[in-house]
Amino acid sequence: MHAMVLAAGLGTRLAPLTGRRPKCLMPVMNRPLLGWWLDRLASLGAARAVVNTHHLAPLVRAWLAQRPGDGLEVRESHEPVILGTGGGLVAAREALGPEPFLLVNADVLAADDPRPLLARRAEDDAIAVLGLVDDPRFNSVALDRRGRVLGFRGQDLPAAPAAWRTYAGLAALRPDLLDYLPAIGFSTLVEGLSAALAGGRLVRGLALPGFWDDLGTPERLLDLHRRLIQDPPPGLADLAPSGPLVRGQGAIVDPSARVEGFCVLGPNARLEAGAWVRDSLLLPGAVVTAGARVADAVLGDGCLARGEIAGGAHV
Repeated sequence: MHAMVLAAGLGTRLAPLTGRRPKCLMPVMNRPLLGWWLDRLASLGAARAVVNTHHLAPLVRAWLAQRPGDGLEVRESHEPVILGTGGGLVAAREALGPEPFLLVNADVLAADDPRPLLARRAEDDAIAVLGLVDDPRFNSVALDRRGRVLGFRGQDLPAAPAAWRTYAGLAALRPDLLDYLPAIGFSTLVEGLSAALAGGRLVRGLALPGFWDDLGTPERLLDLHRRLIQDPPPGLADLAPSGPLVRGQGAIVDPSARVEGFCVLGPNARLEAGAWVRDSLLLPGAVVTAGARVADAVLGDGCLARGEIAGGAHV
């Protein structure tokens, strides 16, 4: 089993955090999302994962180089010019090989086992099976009553949809789907799927009943950590901490600092004397200085928080 992990994105909705850290390395309970996915793919028996890179690629490359060996071969597909969710697949086609493969967005967290996507693809001989969730904020995939994809929001559809769903960033694809995309340059997965549908190919949706989240904004990142601490979803026990104060390697909390709610400190982060923190994330090296107050915020790599900070992301 091979997999493609899309990790090249700019992460604009996570700005300014992504000015210094690529979105795929955004930590959840101090575990980079890319690392969580690669560990998971290895545990599911994947033999190879192809990771595309663009934004802050040297940081991703360096992180991949220090990843411990676990039987999963990881190949980088670097994009000097970003190619999109379709063009990135085309560029990685040789490394992905001739067999159907899994596609994973590195910026989502999903509790479901993705292997049933491959099984359903084989059962129906579909060119693609999309993992779907029902999220009214993002529902844009049109389905008929048999779970076949009709098209996408904004398109002229061949029939009235029976349901609208959200693409969860998990899919099983046949390599010949890439024949429906331009051979070079930027393109999107939706373009390829739409062209395949127009050519009479079967694209199916498969509901993912477990926990799913798109971690595209600082607020969603905070909400996920709150959930993992208060009510960990089934299937994500490996991310559930033992308590509301989480310290990465080398993190320091002064005895006079005060924490309310939860606080996750990345490696070498610090709460100095008299600091007060509530429901916040500190990325590696971030410091809440003496007497400062931080609430409902994400502090980026090396951020020095002074005075009072409430909400948002800060670097």
